[in-house]
Formats: sequence, structure tokens, C-alpha cells
Amino acid sequence: MGAATDVNSKSSEIVHYKQAMKLTKTLLHAGVLILLSTTALASERGRAIYESQCVACHGNPGLALKTPLLHGQERAYLVRSLQAFQLGGRIDQIMSSMNGIAAGLSDTDIAAVASYLAGQDACDVNIEVDFNREGFREEFKAGKDKYMQANCSHCHDSFHHYAPRIVGQKAEYLRLALSQFKAGVRVAPMMATILDSWTDDDFQNVVTYLSGLRLMRACDG
Repeated sequence: MGAATDVNSKSSEIVHYKQAMKLTKTLLHAGVLILLSTTALASERGRAIYESQCVACHGNPGLALKTPLLHGQERAYLVRSLQAFQLGGRIDQIMSSMNGIAAGLSDTDIAAVASYLAGQDACDVNIEVDFNREGFREEFKAGKDKYMQANCSHCHDSFHHYAPRIVGQKAEYLRLALSQFKAGVRVAPMMATILDSWTDDDFQNVVTYLSGLRLMRACDG
């Protein structure tokens, strides 16, 4: 009698264990589906914001403008930039529209569009680099040397101080941004000090180097 009771008790425990495991798996599955659904909705929201308010200046339609390429940019940098435009800590010196656009975005909107852009391929924006032009190779090499000498990679290759990714960035935007930092129109840690001694050739060479690094991407592959 006692042995039969033990067997029945163990059988009941096994049944309860299996039921608990089944319930756990169901809950985990539901949680994953909810997470995927939420992520998909956020991505769709980010895409919608980009296509309705950003692509004209930052996508292929805005290639001729001195606006930055945002595809593949660091998410946290994009969030901080939009917040700065929103609060007036940064003033749009290019199109005079970013402050108004950012002011109309919620925190959720900012997070969504930043995540969307961070996940996009920079090759989708058709920036062309004329590496056959006279002087390109000499400027590229000199720019690489200056970039390394100034230790720009300490921040821009490691995202230190929330510095943006600038490899493969549009040349005209790089040229404008560097001139603004040197003139004090824009402020960031160490930028004014680093650029204070740069010559016009230094600026041109570094811009050629950074924008020319786009050639290292297998965009046609």
C-alpha cells in the first residue's frame, strides 16, 4: 500500500512538472512574440518618421546638400543629437529645420528613428567618391597621417564622448562641421583645441581620407 502511494505521488509530481514546463514554454513563446512584435512596430515607426521627415535631406534626395549621412550611425549619438536640437542646445546651421522637426518628436519617436537609422546600411545612400581625381591619393595618405597624429580615432572609432561615426561620411558635411568646430559655432570635447593648429591642407586631407574610406566598403558586392 505504501509503495503504491509513493508511485502515485511521484507520478503526480511528474505530471505537475510537465504541466509547469509546458506553461513556462508557452509563456516564453508568448514573451518572444510580444518582444518581436514590439520591435517590429518600433522599426516601422522609425522608418515612417525617416521617410516622412528625414530622407529628403539625409537620404539619396539630399546628396547635394551639406547634410550628414545618418545610415549606420550610432544610436545613442542620434538620440542625443535629436534631443539637443529639440531643447535648443544645438542649432541647425545647415537647413534651419532640425530644431522644428525635433521639437515635434516624442521620446518614443526619437528612440524609434534612431534605432531604425542605426540599423541601416550606409551603402543604400549612393555617395560617389572620385578617387581618380588628381591629388586624391596624396590627400588620402596625408589625411590618414593627420587623423592618426591627432588621435581622432580615440573618440570617433570607439564612440568615446558620444562622438559620431565619421568614416565614409559625406565630404561637404565633414568640411562644414570641421569649420564650425574650429570657429566655435559647434562645441564638443577637445575639438576646438585639436583643430586650432590645423591648416587648410590638413582640413582638405582629412576630409578626403574620411570620405574616401567609403571606398573600403563592398557596396557593390
